[in-house]
Amino acid sequence: MILIATVSLVAAGMAQAGPPVNVTFKNMGTEKAVLKLVTSNESSTYQIANPKPLQEVPVGTSSAFTVQRIISPDVNAAMVRYTMGRKTCAFGTTFQVRVMQGGIKKPEWTKTATPSGGATCTATITTIAADNSWRAEFTMK
Repeated sequence: MILIATVSLVAAGMAQAGPPVNVTFKNMGTEKAVLKLVTSNESSTYQIANPKPLQEVPVGTSSAFTVQRIISPDVNAAMVRYTMGRKTCAFGTTFQVRVMQGGIKKPEWTKTATPSGGATCTATITTIAADNSWRAEFTMK
């Protein structure tokens, strides 16, 4: 009975998951990028990412991971922050289904790249699939 209940809960949770986002962080700078978890959203992204984002990303390399939150089929998000010395980039990407007037559902994807300390940060959504999954690319100099 316990096994059946566990399988049922896992299946129900999977049915409620939002579309996955595949994230790639690219270090285009001149020194290693170091992961820094500041907000609860960044911490939760790290906890559920598969594989975990790299703690350190050497110059000219990247870190790739997938995030899929099990909150609702209509939302997902990934947030990550990297530093290079005094430079910092806080990145984010979200998916949300908005219900418009008349009950029409409209999917929306966003991306953000917030620089500080002289950093150059970019966020790009590179692909959106028919199942609403998407790919985001974050770069830092």
